[in-house]
Amino acid sequence: MKDPYQKLKTIFSQLSHVNYAERIMHWDEAVMMPEGAGKARAEALATLNCMAQKMLVSTKNKKLMDAAKQQELAFWDAANLKWMEKKYIYAACIPAKLTEKVTQETMLCQQAWRKLRAQNNWREFLPSFKRMFRLIREVAKRRGEALQLHPYDALLDEYAPGFNQKNIDGIFAGLKQTIPQLIEQIIKKQASVHAEIPVGPFPIEQQKQLGLAAMQAMQFDFKHGRLDTSHHPFCDGAPMDVRITTRYNEHEFLSSLMGVCHETGHGLYEQGLPREWVDQPVGRIDSMAMHESQSLMMERQVCGSLPFYQYLLSHIKEQLGHQTAFTAENLYQVASHVQPGLIRVDADEVTYPLHIVLRYEIEKKLLNDEIEVKDLPGFWDEGMKSYLSLSTRGNDKDGVMQDVHWPLGAFGYFPAYTLGRLIAAQLFASFIKSHSNFYAELKLGNFTSLHNWLSANVYSHAASLSTNDLLLKVTGKTLDSNYFIKHVQEKYLHTI
Repeated sequence: MKDPYQKLKTIFSQLSHVNYAERIMHWDEAVMMPEGAGKARAEALATLNCMAQKMLVSTKNKKLMDAAKQQELAFWDAANLKWMEKKYIYAACIPAKLTEKVTQETMLCQQAWRKLRAQNNWREFLPSFKRMFRLIREVAKRRGEALQLHPYDALLDEYAPGFNQKNIDGIFAGLKQTIPQLIEQIIKKQASVHAEIPVGPFPIEQQKQLGLAAMQAMQFDFKHGRLDTSHHPFCDGAPMDVRITTRYNEHEFLSSLMGVCHETGHGLYEQGLPREWVDQPVGRIDSMAMHESQSLMMERQVCGSLPFYQYLLSHIKEQLGHQTAFTAENLYQVASHVQPGLIRVDADEVTYPLHIVLRYEIEKKLLNDEIEVKDLPGFWDEGMKSYLSLSTRGNDKDGVMQDVHWPLGAFGYFPAYTLGRLIAAQLFASFIKSHSNFYAELKLGNFTSLHNWLSANVYSHAASLSTNDLLLKVTGKTLDSNYFIKHVQEKYLHTI
C-alpha cells in the first residue's frame, strides 16, 4: 500500500499530463488552429481546466496532504509537498463555474485581440476586455482571501512567488530614479556613433533558418522541441516537448532573431529541468521571474553581445546575403542602440524596465479600483509621456493593446520581466567571475561552459529553492538590482 505522499505523487503526475495536453492545445490555438474553431477550442479548454481542477481539489487530496505532513520527507519531497499544498489552495478557492468562465473569456478575449489590435480598434475590443477583467478581479479577490494577501499580491504571487507590491515598489523606485539618468547619458554618448541600418527585404524563410542556427549553437534539443510562428513570441509545452514561436518582419530581422534567442532561453530551462521530477510541482517552474531570468540572460547578455554577432555573422551572410551593414561591430551597434520607443518587445534593455513600471502601475490602479478599464488608453498615454516622452494617443495598437498578456488574463505577469532581468544580471555576474574566458568561447559559437554552469546552478534546482534562496546559494546575495545597473554602465558607458 502506498503511503499518503506517494499517492499524492501519482495524482500530481496525472495532473501534469492533463496540464501538458492543455498547454499544447493553447500552443495550437496560437499557431495553427483555423479561425473558425475559436469558440469550440475555448469550450474544450474550459472543460479540461474544470476536469483538472476537480482532480486537484478533491477531499481525498486534502486528507492525503494532511497525512503526508506527518511523514518524514527528504528535502525535495518536502519542497514538493509544499508546492502541492499551494496549488491545492490556489484551486480550491475558485469555484469550478468561475474556472470555466475565466478559461472561455480569456480565450475569446485573446482571439478578439488578434483581430482588433491589427485594426487599432479599442472600442470594439473593450467589451470583451471588460468581461475578462471582471472575472480576473474576482479570481484575485478569492485567492487573496485564501492566501491572506491583497488581491493584486495574490496575482503577483502566481508569477513571481516571494514578491509583492511592497518589495516590488522598492525595487522599481530605485530603477525609476536611476534609469532616466542613464538613458540621457547613453543617448548623448551614442550620438557620435554611426550605425548603418541593414536594408531589407529579408525573406521570412531565411530569417527562420538564421534563428534555427542560433538555437543550434545555444544547444537547444530539437528532438524535444521546435520553432514556429505566432502573433506574439512565446514558449510553451513541456520539458520533453518544448514549443517556441517568434514573429517576423520582412523589413527588419534583428527583432525576430532576438525573439528566438529569448524564447530559446526559456526552452533551455525547460529542457534542463531534472527529469525525475518533471511530473511533479517541484520539478516545474511556476516563477516567471526565474523563467524570464533565463530568457533575458540569453537575449541580452549572451546573444546581445559582440562576440555572439562575430560568431553568427557567417550565418547572417549565408541566409541574408552581403551588404555593408553586415559587420559584427555594426550589427552590435544597431542592436545596442538606446532610444525610447512605443513597443515593449522591441525596446532596448535600458528603456525596457520603464515599460514594465508603466504596466505595473496601471495594474495596481486597476486592482485597487483607482481607474476603470475604459480609461486605460488615457492612462497609458500619460505614462508613456511621463517615462519615455512618447505619446500613444489615437494609437492603441502600439499602446494599451500591444501585449497579449492582459487579453490572456495574465495580470501580475509583467513585473516578472524586470525582476527576471535583475536576476539574470546577478547570476551572469557570478558565472562570468568564474568563467572569464566565456566571451572568447562565444565568439566560436561555444555555449558549453554557460550551459553546464546553468545546468548545475539553476536548472538542477527546479523549484526546490525560492528565488532569493537560489540567488543566495549561487551568488552569495539575495536579489540586488546593482548588478543590472553595473552591467548597463559597463556596456553602454564603459564605466563601473
